[in-house]
Amino acid sequence: MSISTPPPPAPQKKRGLGCLGCGCLILVLIIIIIVALMGGAGYLTYKKVLAVTSPAPADLPSVTVTDNDYTAVKQKLADFNHDVKNHQAATLQLSADEINTLLARDPDAIKNNLHGFVSLTGQEGRLQASMPLDALSQGLVKGRYVNLDLTFEVHFDATTHSVNLIAHALKFGDTTYLGPDAPDPKAAQAVVNAYTPILNQQFNAGIRKNSDTAALLDQTRSIEIQNGQLVIETQ
Repeated sequence: MSISTPPPPAPQKKRGLGCLGCGCLILVLIIIIIVALMGGAGYLTYKKVLAVTSPAPADLPSVTVTDNDYTAVKQKLADFNHDVKNHQAATLQLSADEINTLLARDPDAIKNNLHGFVSLTGQEGRLQASMPLDALSQGLVKGRYVNLDLTFEVHFDATTHSVNLIAHALKFGDTTYLGPDAPDPKAAQAVVNAYTPILNQQFNAGIRKNSDTAALLDQTRSIEIQNGQLVIETQ
């Protein structure tokens, strides 16, 4: 009597290139910024946590997503993904509405109770996001929320194939840390200038943990915000 060997477990499905510009990218961005501001050298104090978090989630603009809207933008990503995997030159243009549609349906955002709203104007982007600190502190701090309002530009370094974010304004809760409304705008900008290379390095390391996103970045020629759209061009 022979004993049959159970079949091996089915391989996990790889996530698609929809990661770029959607929930998981925004999740990585929030984690990096909050840890940098609170930690510095990695030491988090309760006072620092209170300073950059809020007792309630932010009231963000509402997003209405229909199945047709979601299907259309997913098809756009699938077509772009097909060209990238076949090493063909391709261009992806996403409006703020399309990015918000993807973010609203992103499994990582839903799992971590992350709510975000993206605005794109000219060459500038704005991210408003709210997330419970439970997910970032692994349950050590409860009942506090990271409410982020970030205005930025996006630049792509074709030599290192890295995405570089340049912050123009930054606000946590009701406190402004960067921008014309900051208590000391020049001092705040100096701090941001010093931290920006480190933050961008950590940001790129975070998004490159997704193999599909890493493959995309390696083939990318440019990533920028043009005329209110996120535009990605591959070689």
